Amino acid sequence: MDGVSDGEEEFEDSVVDEDGARPSRAERKAAKRRAKRDKAAGGAAPKTPRKKRTSPALFIRQIIAELRKVVWPTRSELLTYTSVVIVFVVAIIGIVALFDYGITHAVSAVFG
Repeated sequence: MDGVSDGEEEFEDSVVDEDGARPSRAERKAAKRRAKRDKAAGGAAPKTPRKKRTSPALFIRQIIAELRKVVWPTRSELLTYTSVVIVFVVAIIGIVALFDYGITHAVSAVFG
């Protein structure tokens, strides 16, 4: 050590602690400073263990579990939302068509 204390407690240089919690930002910064200091001193920086990958079967089970939590709309709510969207789209189409018609006639009158 070079005698410089950064005031942080030592902790494992892993992404996740043994209880599953991520280290705080200050802890990650302290670990990065220690690794940089160790590398400059000629020591090899400790490698962080790779995160275990999720299997495809577990991934599908997690998707199904999340979809069960979704509050799906009732048939009447779905019909209401659909009709509101259709009315809104038709109204916007009408506004754009009127705007286009007005611009077309204005350009024809000017350059016509």
